[in-house]
Amino acid sequence: MKLSHSPILKLLLTASVISFGLITVSAQIIQPTDEQLSSLDERLETYMESNNIPGALVAIVSRGEVIHLETYGMANVELSVPVTDDTVFEIGSISKQFVSAAVMLLVEENKLELDDAIENYIADIPSEWLGVTVRQLMNHTSGIPDYEEIASYDIYGERVTPEEIIQIAHSRPMDFAPGTGWYYSNTGYFLLSMIVERVEGQPLGRVLKSRIFDPVGMTQTRLADPEAIIEHRAAGYWVNKSGELINRRPTETSSTLGAGGILSSVYDLMKWDEVLFGEELLSADSKAQMWERTRLPNGDLTRYGFGWFLNPYNGLQRQYHGGQVAGFVAQFARFTEDEISVIMFVNRYRVNTGPVWQDVLHTYMPSLGEL
Repeated sequence: MKLSHSPILKLLLTASVISFGLITVSAQIIQPTDEQLSSLDERLETYMESNNIPGALVAIVSRGEVIHLETYGMANVELSVPVTDDTVFEIGSISKQFVSAAVMLLVEENKLELDDAIENYIADIPSEWLGVTVRQLMNHTSGIPDYEEIASYDIYGERVTPEEIIQIAHSRPMDFAPGTGWYYSNTGYFLLSMIVERVEGQPLGRVLKSRIFDPVGMTQTRLADPEAIIEHRAAGYWVNKSGELINRRPTETSSTLGAGGILSSVYDLMKWDEVLFGEELLSADSKAQMWERTRLPNGDLTRYGFGWFLNPYNGLQRQYHGGQVAGFVAQFARFTEDEISVIMFVNRYRVNTGPVWQDVLHTYMPSLGEL
């Protein structure tokens, strides 16, 4: 399915010709020829086949409008259900930006502060974790070990309690003293999810639905649940040691919470992308804090803010996050100065999606150069 000739693209092309200067993307985006798009499809299909990827969706969007959207392969191999633009995929760690947004909403309402100690909200944490702050969980400077790294991705298919997650993370010493270093930790965002639940007095899924998903109009976005009937849900896959495609268990809500347990669709992430340009949901100050790189005591700048990686791509300013969990890989990258975003989903675990979304982006933005 292709939506390459969208009204927004025609507007952008017109703006670049007559120099209205409506949005900066006009200087970068071009309309590929049919031959170029056909060649792009062939390259992507070849990549999928050579990497045993059952299904995929890749899109370029701009300010709530589709510039390019293409679907490939099967959302469910056993039932021969193709991927469509309505297919819902697990998005893994892209989930973290929704938890960070929920935290910032609570900060705006003076319900918590970023420099609060986490023991103010979570009782019975290990003594080594005392004094870790909400901010340090947000920017991965807490030093609390990553439970996923200890228990492996297989933990995401298990029903576990918060106490068990804490026990797993506490089985390894602190990575460093809180605030003195940077190391990516899913435990931090699991704990942030718990804090949001404690402050709001509701499960995380309800908080996110009422505070973010419903206001933004994200009707296909929710926490994963293997037992729930979720319309248009894609099945997740992996390959065994013989290279054969095999099923992966869906993610259990209790094993991830906001660290990586959300499902979404291309149109929902497009709505999320658009709302981040305004202040209907989050204040300018909250977003500035979310998208500010963290400076360590030694002066080094990390490439992470609150739930977002922050480093340029080929000279373009970029806010992005990838996700990988239980049979899925996802990518969401915002090139904010150019008002262009890339969204990609595949339903195969442990596969490199870079060659796909980069090929699409460079096809529409040849000024980025050859791959």
